[in-house]
Amino acid sequence: MKLLAKDISEKENPLVGIAHNSLRKKVTDALLVLQEKYKENNSETFSIDISRESLAAIAGTTKESLIRTFSDFKGERLIAINQDGSVVIINRQKLGRLMN
Repeated sequence: MKLLAKDISEKENPLVGIAHNSLRKKVTDALLVLQEKYKENNSETFSIDISRESLAAIAGTTKESLIRTFSDFKGERLIAINQDGSVVIINRQKLGRLMN
């Protein structure tokens, strides 16, 4: 019973976050999770080529909401969008502060 309860609790936290976190936090969390998983150790910047649909699904939002949030993040110089559409995190520290 204790093991099942622990497993349920561990799975519940991300689901509660998807339901209750702000859009900015959802998008930030998705970007930081991807950075944690795919960043090369010797690279100072992080860039990922991922479709907007896939990233929106990871963040638990719509493609349109993700694009609007990206526009805000670009204006705040948190991310950049390359010519090929890949997303570059340019200010990891400031982006991480959005999670607080």
